[in-house]
Amino acid sequence: MNKKIILFLMACLLAGCTQTPKSTPSNVSWQTHLQQLNTLDTWSFRGKVAVITPEDRHSLNIYWQQLDDEFHITLTTFIGGTVLELNKTKQFTEIIDSKGKHYYGEDTESLIKDLSGLVIPVQALQQWIKGNPANASYLLNSNNQVLSLSGFDYKNIPWEITYSDYMPTENVYLPKKVGLKQQDIRLKFAISEWEIDPR
Repeated sequence: MNKKIILFLMACLLAGCTQTPKSTPSNVSWQTHLQQLNTLDTWSFRGKVAVITPEDRHSLNIYWQQLDDEFHITLTTFIGGTVLELNKTKQFTEIIDSKGKHYYGEDTESLIKDLSGLVIPVQALQQWIKGNPANASYLLNSNNQVLSLSGFDYKNIPWEITYSDYMPTENVYLPKKVGLKQQDIRLKFAISEWEIDPR
């Protein structure tokens, strides 16, 4: 192999290949894009999520499948071990931990907080993760996509969300990198794949 290529690959590895390719600019209006997001209620994505608190940091693989108001989330380690499964139906929320123990509750976010101590805005995230600024103030980028938003979860806790990249999925642009912040809690999503209507 050419020595220059080897040096380039080593430099990439040492630098973490931090350069992020930017998405192709969208040529649709904000009104059209927002309408696409509002009608998109069946989808899934795969990627990674980092949960960062003053005490700890966890990085996990995430799979999220949404069907209208119901959803299924799986968190796994980088070697494939299941850390948590979350199933939300119209009737209740079920969480299965890494030991296979089942927990049930009517309120998804309260159940997560009781088990982990973390406040995660799962209800609002069903829209925010798509780049839909539902019930939030927002700024757009030059491609008519949400650049940042300030919103509240259903318990009136404020969150700041930033979007640093988007990717085309069929006929709609969806986020690739999303960051959430609430006081000293941060969530970072790096989404590798979206699928629309994955039934």
